[in-house]
Amino acid sequence: MTLEEVIELCENGDPEACAFMGKEYYFGWRIDQDIDKAFRYLSVAAESGDSTSQFLLAFLYGSGRGTEKDNEKALELFLKAAEQGVPEAMYNAGCILLGKPGDEDRALGKKWLVKSANAGYDPACAKLSEL
Repeated sequence: MTLEEVIELCENGDPEACAFMGKEYYFGWRIDQDIDKAFRYLSVAAESGDSTSQFLLAFLYGSGRGTEKDNEKALELFLKAAEQGVPEAMYNAGCILLGKPGDEDRALGKKWLVKSANAGYDPACAKLSEL
């Protein structure tokens, strides 16, 4: 299948093709980086439950690249990816929650950091040792 055929599948809303092309445009691997297209395709794939797309889309919302900055949407997407077992998403969700003022959020943040550390993500271990 050619790149053009995959892009056509994306334009027709195919979530697997959108996950693939969203990552291609996000990182600029085999094509020029295009964050606007990455955002569009990752959104389709994330909606269908692709954890990597949810994770990358969370970064776009958190940074305001390709969309307006929305920290709550970023947290929501990090949590969706974390619930599917992505250790880096567990870490990011944990860090965001630790920065919130409520004790319940902070406890949940620590829980996600522990899960991330248990999954072998070294930055989570380092963060927990700081706490």
